[in-house]
Amino acid sequence: MNNKYNKLVKDTLIFALGSIGSKFILFFLVPLYTNCLTTEQYGIADLVFTIAQIFIPIISLVIFDAVIRFGLENRKHPENVLLVALIVWIGGLVILLVCMPFISMYTEISEWKWYLYFYIIFNILLSIELNYLKVKGKNFLYSCICITQTFCLAGLNIYLLLILKTGVSGYLLSNIVACMIASIIAFFIGNFIDDLKKAKFDPLLLKRMLVYSSPLIFNNLAWWVIQSSDKVIVQLLLGSSMLGLYTVATRIPSLINVAVSVFQQSWGISAVVEMDSKNNKEFYSNVFNIFTCMVFASCIALNGIIKPFMKVYVSDEFFLSWKFVPLLVCAAGFSAIAAYFGSIYGALKKSFNNMLSTVTSGILNIIVNFLLIPIIGVEGAVIGTFISYFYLAYIRMLDCLRYVKIDIDIKKLLINSGIVFVHAVMISCEYYIILATIICSILFVEINVRVLANISKMKKE
Repeated sequence: MNNKYNKLVKDTLIFALGSIGSKFILFFLVPLYTNCLTTEQYGIADLVFTIAQIFIPIISLVIFDAVIRFGLENRKHPENVLLVALIVWIGGLVILLVCMPFISMYTEISEWKWYLYFYIIFNILLSIELNYLKVKGKNFLYSCICITQTFCLAGLNIYLLLILKTGVSGYLLSNIVACMIASIIAFFIGNFIDDLKKAKFDPLLLKRMLVYSSPLIFNNLAWWVIQSSDKVIVQLLLGSSMLGLYTVATRIPSLINVAVSVFQQSWGISAVVEMDSKNNKEFYSNVFNIFTCMVFASCIALNGIIKPFMKVYVSDEFFLSWKFVPLLVCAAGFSAIAAYFGSIYGALKKSFNNMLSTVTSGILNIIVNFLLIPIIGVEGAVIGTFISYFYLAYIRMLDCLRYVKIDIDIKKLLINSGIVFVHAVMISCEYYIILATIICSILFVEINVRVLANISKMKKE
């Protein structure tokens, strides 16, 4: 492999140390939650975090994304980027405090409003710090902090939920304290104090960063619509108990999301670095073909074992949620493809295009949810999620191809999409699960044999 592939693989492995390790621990905490919380309690707790995702982009102005984009661009003085981000963060704290009386008007979470406040402020701070560590090339430290946060969360969850049996409050408090501890550790070990001493406030830099990040507010809100609005609608129309079941189902596709998030962190950096290179077409094309092949293969593999896995993964009260999982896994696959092109947008500084694609997908998601959930229940939310991610992936692909040359066999991509979709539907309907998995796997390998051969060739090189 040449240097750019080596760097992408190296960064991916380093980020995997923190992200995959930490996310897998979180994944295996779900049985703890399903045994210590009722479906209603789990639904309420998840609703608080769902609402938090609305306020995070608004309060932060998504300045943490600008940190990594402009930090990589201003490698001589990245501390100036950090200072701007922290100033925006402090301003956000004040604005959020003013908003608290209005948040209390939402009776479903009024009891938990201060949990919401502190989770938001520490989540934003930690996002700024972690992205700054990436800019400084301290990827290993980044991974260590992620792991530390996860172990803190796991320990607090076990103590508060299993031993003290504090219910929803313990679940929320565990997340807040773990995030706070991680942000404090990052601040001191990452030498943020020394960097801030050297930093100079640059009004022009503030303006440039806000021009870049402002459209991302709507982009992130639209992501919230796609990922979480269905939970709010399910809670309103079907109640907290059904929300609890649906929330557990959404945890399973997180296995794909974990792997994608690891890749995305390294790919986001490589996409920026290689944007102006002469042979970026070959690099972008190879990464896309290998990435999509691995994503679709993961979808087939995960869905093939989902029913027996859910039998041992969750308590009997939550087992019925398994039927919602296959199509959500499929949706996660298309979300991954959309994320690939999201990094292309970032490298191009096309934050408006990024935002526009996500907003239209979010609108589509809301329309489908309101049409289907009242008729077919939770299945309507599942279908809405799948449709919106499928649309987002393909609309971003077609748009990005206007700016960057990438060799994509759209016909083969559609066939792969069809195989994954049909397999997911057959699993959900319990039609010949084993046979369907074998046939779809064989078809997939046959269609993608060339990509698989290229992967093998690149490993040898």
